[in-house]
Amino acid sequence: MNGRHVSPGRTTSGLDLLSEQQRAVLRCLARGLADHEIAPVLAVSQQHVAGVVGEILDALGLKDRMAAVVYAHEAGMLRLPLPR
Repeated sequence: MNGRHVSPGRTTSGLDLLSEQQRAVLRCLARGLADHEIAPVLAVSQQHVAGVVGEILDALGLKDRMAAVVYAHEAGMLRLPLPR
C-alpha cells in the first residue's frame, strides 16, 4: 500500500465528490470530534452533522466513521506532527 489507498482499488480522489460542508465535517471527524462537538463549530444542529456524516459515508463508499477518519488521514486532509 502506498498511503494513497484506504482499501484495494479505492483512491483518495473521491474527496472531490464532497461538498465544502462535507469536507469540513470530515476534517472535524478526523480530529476526533463527535457530532455534538462538530455542531457548534460549524453552526449547525447535531442532527444535521449526523446527516452529513451519512452523506460522506455514502459518497465515499465507506462503512463507518472510523473508515472516514482513516480516509481523511490517508487523503492528507490533516497534517499531524510526527512523534519524536
